[in-house]
Amino acid sequence: MDIADLSDNIISRRWKERCANLPDDKRKKLETFEHSDYQLQVIKRKRIYPQPGDIFQINPREDIYFYGIVVNNHINSINGDDLLVVMIFCNDVDIQECIQKGVRAENLLIPPQIVGKEYWTRGYFYNVKRFDGVLDINNYGFYKIGKRKFVDEYGNEIPCEPELLEVYGVATVTGIARMVTQELIIRGMI
Repeated sequence: MDIADLSDNIISRRWKERCANLPDDKRKKLETFEHSDYQLQVIKRKRIYPQPGDIFQINPREDIYFYGIVVNNHINSINGDDLLVVMIFCNDVDIQECIQKGVRAENLLIPPQIVGKEYWTRGYFYNVKRFDGVLDINNYGFYKIGKRKFVDEYGNEIPCEPELLEVYGVATVTGIARMVTQELIIRGMI
């Protein structure tokens, strides 16, 4: 498999199609925003190890907040140890109600992400409450580009494409900040 094959995958094709359908001003803004334009704001550093059901806050820009939930933790895989799966929701979504009814792609600001605990220890994610109900979210997964397979957070193959899909790998601190900023541009929030 050559490098060109790696850049032509289900995730990148969907992103290119989405961008192609944007108005010119938004497309240009996406192409030109700078690294300094997409850093998450530090809220408060905590040493806790997040648990499934923890609801956290992120602050990508002054006076703009979003909330997410820890879906799974203590994930050990080829990507690292003690990783977590999180979902970050659109700001008009009631997370608890959404989980009870079933999380859909349109409820999420960005697709599910695999992250490390440094999001909390550096203060980018800050726990604000807990979801104490049954956390039964099973319609997510990841795409392993090199293998062209759908997998769970442990790298185990799953039989079909999940509704909530992202590339398999650990999201860096700047990676999530970049994705969130791209969504803010697309949604006309900045």
